[in-house]
Amino acid sequence: MFYPIENPDPAVRAAALERAALAIARLDATLDDHPLLPSWQHWVRLEAVRTHAALDGHRVDLERFAAYIEGLRLRAPDTPAHYERGADFDALNHALRVYGLMLATGTSRPDRDLDDDTDAPEHRKLIRDALRMLTQAAPGARLPALARAMRAWLIADRPRSAVHAALPAALQATGVTRALLPILAATDTLRPGNSMNPDGWTVAFASSLRREAEDGLAVLRRLEHAWRGARASIGPRRSNSRLPAAVDLLAATPLLGPARLAALLGCSLRGAGMMLKELVACGAAVEVTGRNSHHLYGLPGTEGIRGETAGPRRYGHRRGRPPKVIVAGPLAAAEPPPPPPATPARLERLEVDYAALDALLADTNRVVERVQTILRKR
Repeated sequence: MFYPIENPDPAVRAAALERAALAIARLDATLDDHPLLPSWQHWVRLEAVRTHAALDGHRVDLERFAAYIEGLRLRAPDTPAHYERGADFDALNHALRVYGLMLATGTSRPDRDLDDDTDAPEHRKLIRDALRMLTQAAPGARLPALARAMRAWLIADRPRSAVHAALPAALQATGVTRALLPILAATDTLRPGNSMNPDGWTVAFASSLRREAEDGLAVLRRLEHAWRGARASIGPRRSNSRLPAAVDLLAATPLLGPARLAALLGCSLRGAGMMLKELVACGAAVEVTGRNSHHLYGLPGTEGIRGETAGPRRYGHRRGRPPKVIVAGPLAAAEPPPPPPATPARLERLEVDYAALDALLADTNRVVERVQTILRKR
């Protein structure tokens, strides 16, 4: 729980900074060269966006926002009021702007490759300004210096989402962390009633970083548990099987499709699709789009994304020419049933006279006996 402090004791301030530094160091050391770092960065970035949007007055569901940024068709909100549906999409668009700011801190694309028709150039400029202010040379320890720089930015009434999005990059640039940890955004300092006193602000800043670092470790443990469960689900395989490698790539990538898996494994698109379907059958993966094509797969635990999608388009509700409807012709008149088969007449019993046959057999026996007698005499 977060409690703002107006005028903290210097010992309280030092203890808060020490706990924050230990928590950040523990998280950074755990994630150093960790295979799940890309997936972890994605999910904690979404969590940071959700928290920031909530403090700005927008309620955003994590699975719904994950489906939104993947370009999936969203189901209608569970409300009959049209204005509440509009509020839902306003919240998603606000979260998307915060997400764009956070992505601008980790991208290395040159400015000439940015699309001028989007908010990317403006996001890049805001992040550079915030990063320049946060990383400017200042006396003292780094965490208190970052806290003072962030407070000065907010007092100057600059966009607060930009400075919070730039804080993870500033921590990396100043050497506090080795990897980019998007969850360390100090969002608790945005809560209503937070003290703007320099010492109270520093304590709130340090407490927020400590809580976020602990939450980041919990997210990493959850991802590792899902990874181990998926590896156990496929069971023992032959030595040249690619399914274990597919599970590892699925764990390291937030959502994976057959085309991306085929490119990473160097196999055919059909083979990658068959592997992903086999993983779904084993319980090691889930399909999250509900579409008939262009599937996306994730580890168990991401099936909530599919619940926020509307699935494939139905006939009659898609763009373009409607499908041809074949109207069946009138049915032919019913034919009369065939007559029942005729019952055959009962045949009379045939009487056979065996007297001639018996006489013939008797004559044959007499001839055989006569021949056998002649043969014995010789």
